[in-house]
Amino acid sequence: MTKQHEQSPEHKRAHDLAEKALDEVAGGDVRKAREMIEEAKQIDPKIGEEMAREVAEDRAKAEKFGKDG
Repeated sequence: MTKQHEQSPEHKRAHDLAEKALDEVAGGDVRKAREMIEEAKQIDPKIGEEMAREVAEDRAKAEKFGKDG
């Protein structure tokens, strides 16, 4: 059932919006990023948990690369 949820158009739209929000944070527009995250959560309430997990995984990969590099 989880896979089916992850493949839904709503989930994809929320995920894409959350990814763009991360780009906004990186660019310094925190206010806009928060608005985008809230919109993504309205589309898919589970997106916050997923994005937090993805960010943590990316951070762990970056830290490992930094140690290995």
